[in-house]
Amino acid sequence: MTVSGSKPGKTNRKQITKYLNSMKQKLLIWAGFMLIFVTGCYKTDDGTYTEPITIYEKMGGQWGLTKITQVDEIAVAGSIKPDVMVLTNQFNFKTFVITFEVDEQYQPTTFMVEGSAPELFLKNGYWSLSEDFPTTDGNPVVIQLFADEARTTVMDELNIMSLPGTRATMEFNLSRISNNLPYVTYQYALKQLN
Repeated sequence: MTVSGSKPGKTNRKQITKYLNSMKQKLLIWAGFMLIFVTGCYKTDDGTYTEPITIYEKMGGQWGLTKITQVDEIAVAGSIKPDVMVLTNQFNFKTFVITFEVDEQYQPTTFMVEGSAPELFLKNGYWSLSEDFPTTDGNPVVIQLFADEARTTVMDELNIMSLPGTRATMEFNLSRISNNLPYVTYQYALKQLN
């Protein structure tokens, strides 16, 4: 029996070819799944687990001043000039060195300021950070300075504006506030000495 308008046997060849192409596709799909299944069973050895690097690890050590700037926040708000003054070469600020000590587990212990620069914040004591890792919400990580080992009362806060990373540099700001409004900010730029 033939389909009208076609030669005998031509329909069978088309059906067989179509069937074989369908089987080839199914075989390739099956082989792909098996390849994924077989290779997915092996456990990849990426080495041992390592704790993430905290800011404490990057901050530990001695930091020397490269630049200090005083910003008059009231002048900035009122568009009055001068509003910024570089203090680096004045008042012995070039001698400013701060050391942040950490223990063997990279937990903060003590800090100490050396040099004959004016004392704008606590000269020595204990420290901690508001966060162990950089924040993702745009707020700066804060260095909290304490006079007592129990860390009961924050004496000063330094806002880290630039974290140490691939470069051994750091920037932090010290703002003086009255009635919840800053009136002067000191911007410190530091480089790691050791």
